[in-house]
This record gives sequence, structure tokens and C-alpha cells, in this order.
Amino acid sequence: MNSQRAKVGSTAADILDAHGGVGPGFDALRLVLAVWVFTIHAMFICKGAYAAEQFASDPLHRIIASPVLPMFFAVSGYLVTGSALRIRSTTTFLLFRVFRIAPALIVEVTLSALILGPWLTDKGLLEYFSDPLFFRYFLNIVGNVQFFLPGLFAQNPVPGAVNLNLWTLKPEFFCYVFMSAMILSKVIFSRTYFGLIGLLVLLSTTAYIVGGGQAYNFLGVADWKILVVAFIVGCLSFQWNDRIVVSGSYAAIASIVASIAVVYPPLAVPGVLALTYIVVYIGTRKVHLPRFLTNGDYSYGIYLFGFPIQQTLVHFLPSDYRTGWLVLMLGLPLTLGFAMLSWNCIEKPVLQLKNKLRASPRGPFRTWRSKEIGLEQIR
Repeated sequence: MNSQRAKVGSTAADILDAHGGVGPGFDALRLVLAVWVFTIHAMFICKGAYAAEQFASDPLHRIIASPVLPMFFAVSGYLVTGSALRIRSTTTFLLFRVFRIAPALIVEVTLSALILGPWLTDKGLLEYFSDPLFFRYFLNIVGNVQFFLPGLFAQNPVPGAVNLNLWTLKPEFFCYVFMSAMILSKVIFSRTYFGLIGLLVLLSTTAYIVGGGQAYNFLGVADWKILVVAFIVGCLSFQWNDRIVVSGSYAAIASIVASIAVVYPPLAVPGVLALTYIVVYIGTRKVHLPRFLTNGDYSYGIYLFGFPIQQTLVHFLPSDYRTGWLVLMLGLPLTLGFAMLSWNCIEKPVLQLKNKLRASPRGPFRTWRSKEIGLEQIR
């Protein structure tokens, strides 16, 4: 196969093989998803919860906004499974996850609590630093999500929320615990057994939704359990990537199914399956980005720093100039700058430590057609 262009009827495994085990579009997809989240937040952060609810009540807007987080988790499941199957060690897997998630998170939480909070709080510094909210905010580092710092952003249209994006830490940590259990039990190394677990999850989720369970909240945001399901479907898609034929026609059909499912939540499970196919389709395409965006993985930094930067802009903007488009135009370049600093100064140096902890020497990439699986992208 030509390493630059997939043949008609190629599977996801064929394309990964042709690119040395790397899905050529996954980095770009993660970046687009992070900017997507930033843009959605910009559209309501100047008007508050009522504007967000009005946005979500429009079916077209719901189609635009609701798929982004399930797609994020499907990407994570796909890539993390490749990493888990290569390193084959629970301890190493968890260390790699800590290396990827913790450093930038620690910095963002610390900067918010020690710099942003004292700078913009409406409380005195002694009152700020002695308030239990200040100490509790650091629990974000271990996944105990806290949104508030004393007196910070109290007058904003989204009052008090420092970083709403942190709520996804809970399902993300749950996904990593799940994957660790799969590695420890060796179930992940049998796609038959793992497939049975995945089928059980999908059937249970369907029963939960048919029984009245929540798939999306009133803002059109996926319930955390749906995000975990999306992660598991992403895992399954990597396990069976030699059976997934990558086709533009199939991707178009999947887009229609996903759109219908978002508007009609009882179809959430078919919707997640469709979104995961779209993820695999884009991830196995060659996506061209400006060169300055290809020198690092900036998606995590954009996702992590975006909301506090948006809230800060709203805090300073006069009420007559508080518009989503202005927050987007001012905030996105600023957030990208923070993301680049985070990648080059924090994330990349820490990730280099993983080379010292590999469970086995690096070997050639092979897919499920062989006995070993490898994938260098770990998020």
C-alpha cells in the first residue's frame, strides 16, 4: 500500500500499518475538538446559563455542540488502547497516564489558585487564602472536581466558575481505572473477551436509557456515563480496527445517524457508535494544518486553560462589548499561547520520561493481524 494514500476498501488497520502505527489525523482531530469546545463556551459565557439553555434548545445547535465530548472520549479510548496493548503493564500504563494528565493540570490549578484568584478576587487576600474554597480547589489535581475559588468571577454571567472543563476529570479517571483493570486481568489482550464486555456495556446502556436514564443534560452535554461508553467503544474500535473499512460514504451515513441520535437521545448508543466511526475515519485521514500547529500536541492545553482565560476576558470586558465573537477572537490566540508554553515547558519534558519506563523494547508496529499491537500516540 502507498504510505500516503489509502486504497479503496482499506481498513483502519491498513492505514495505521502504512503510517508506522500512527493515525495521521488524530492529532489534528484532537486540536479541532479542543477548539470546538472553546468556541461553544464562547457563545454562552457572556450571557450565562440561560443563553446556554437557549442554544441547546435549538436542534441545529444541539447537533453542533453535543457530539464533541463523546468524540473526545472515543479518540482517547482508541489511542489509549493502542498504548495499553503495547506496554502490557498496569503500572507503566498508569504512570504514562499520570505523565500525560497531571503536570499541566497541576500547573493550571496552581496558577488559578495562586495567581488568578488573588488578582481578581473581590475578597481581601487574608480572607481569600484562609477560605476553605481555596484549599479545596487543589483537590482538582486528584480528580475531586471543584469549580470555585473565593470571590473569583462572582459578577460574571457564569458566576464563580473558574474552570467548568474540569468536570470531565471524573469520567476520564474512571476510564483509566477501567483500562487498568482490563490490563491487570489480561482481558484487554483478548479482543473476544473484551468484545463481550463491550457488548454488555452497550446493552446495559441501552436498557438504562430506555428505562428513562439520562443521556444528555438540559444543556445538551453528554452525561458522564455516556462519555465512559464512548471511551469503551473507542477501545473496541481499536481492537477490531482490521474489520473497520474506512469509507467517506460510511462516514456520511454515520454523520446522519449521529445527528439524529443527538436530537433524539434514546438513540444515544447508535449515536456513540456512529461518532466513533467518524473519529476513526478522520483519525486515519491525512489532515493538513499550519506548520506552527504541528510542532506539538496543544489540544490538552487549549482544553485545560481555555475556560479560565475566557472568564478572565469576560471579567474585564465592559458589558457593552461582552460578545461571544470577541471572546473567541481575543481568547483563542491567548489560549493557544498558553497551550504552546504548557506543551514545550511542561508536558513534553515530562512525557520524555516515558521512554525510560517502557515495558519492552520498541519493535515494529503490527496490528491485530499479527500477535502484537503498538501505537505511539498515547492520548
